[in-house]
Amino acid sequence: LLFPAFEIVGLQPRGGLHFRTVATWTFESGLKVVLIVVLSYALVRTITLVVSRFEHELNRGTGLDALERAKRAKTLGSVVTKVATVLIVGIAVLTILREFRIDIAPVLAGAGIVGLAVGFGAQTLVRDIISGFFLILEDQVRVGDVVAINGVGGLVEGLNLRTIVLRDAEGTVHVFPNGSI
Repeated sequence: LLFPAFEIVGLQPRGGLHFRTVATWTFESGLKVVLIVVLSYALVRTITLVVSRFEHELNRGTGLDALERAKRAKTLGSVVTKVATVLIVGIAVLTILREFRIDIAPVLAGAGIVGLAVGFGAQTLVRDIISGFFLILEDQVRVGDVVAINGVGGLVEGLNLRTIVLRDAEGTVHVFPNGSI
């Protein structure tokens, strides 16, 4: 920013960025980048608040039914929040790259090739994710349940698409891949 400052005071530098170039970029692409970041942040916060509100609404009432609804809402809420955040951030990054005049077609093609390689190379990861999806979808296990997994009993502290985090009666934390359950 030193060269544009020289231009403002009347000096004419021979190299560097010129004031007109910086001003043009700031008022065209710069504002769009700031708007994309602000909108992405607002959208992630809105989704987080809506999910929290949904969880709070399902916590109303007493009894076993309300407790079961609250467990399911907490489990589904965390998955929805994480997936939505990843999608929004990914789209925002691609859009910002376009504003920086970077061609995103090779990035998308490379991501497709990497996804295909990961699909073949990480079959256990894919199996874990698919198993976790069906565990959550079919409401088989929820956060807060007491379960026995592979001979280890305890309280489910965390559940996501890939793993279940279980704390046994002695306080030991066990992490099980969903595909091995």
